[in-house]
Order: sequence, then C-alpha cells, then structure tokens
Amino acid sequence: MQYRKEYRKFYECKIYMGSVNYSTKDVYSQDEIELYCGQIQEEYEYVIPLRITETTYISELTYQEKGWEIAAIDYPKLRFTRKQIRNFMRHLAESLLDKFGQHIICVSDKDEIMMLENKEIFPSIKRLPYS
Repeated sequence: MQYRKEYRKFYECKIYMGSVNYSTKDVYSQDEIELYCGQIQEEYEYVIPLRITETTYISELTYQEKGWEIAAIDYPKLRFTRKQIRNFMRHLAESLLDKFGQHIICVSDKDEIMMLENKEIFPSIKRLPYS
C-alpha cells in the first residue's frame, strides 16, 4: 500500500467552559454545546474542525462542575494559520460566554491563556482571596 505523509509543526488551541448558566442555574448538555458550536462554524467565514471532550473541574472538596474542553488543531489537510485558528476560537469562546451564561471561559494555546469574564454575571460571583 502506498500513501503520502505530511509533517507540520503541531498547534492546538483550546477553550475551557463549564456546564452551568450562572444567571439561570440551568445545566447544559454536550449535545447542546455541539449543536451551537456547529451553528457558529456554519456562520463563520471558514470552518475549523473541533474536538469536544467532557471534563470535570474541581477545587478542593467544595467545588465540582462538569464542563468541556473544546479543541481545534492545525489539521494538515486544511492549511489554516495559527492566527486564523486563534481568531475563530476567540470568536467561538465569546459566543459561548454569552449564549450559555458563563461567568468565565478560558482560551489557551502553547503560548498563552486568555480568560474572558462576563461582566454582567461576574460581579455577582463571590471571589475567593488569593493565597
């Protein structure tokens, strides 16, 4: 069997979000997240493929929340730049922040992490002091 190989430097950008709407206390399902992400992909000027993985966030014994890691890679077949992927992921994160009533969503890649805070929701959340 003959096949073609192609190598590129690996790049991945991830969004981290929880499952609870902090205004209504509704809990969202992965199906709802997948459907919404698909809608955003269709509306955007180009389609970046995504991987959505369920995760759990914990902080000691006092906090536990289900959520998702939404990732996009530099898929060799499509040839998007890192900037294009980051721009799409930021757009998606801002859309998810509003649509699902999140108070914080983080976007990260190998170089940095960006925390987006929903100013309409965040002031009502009790902040813990830094140690």
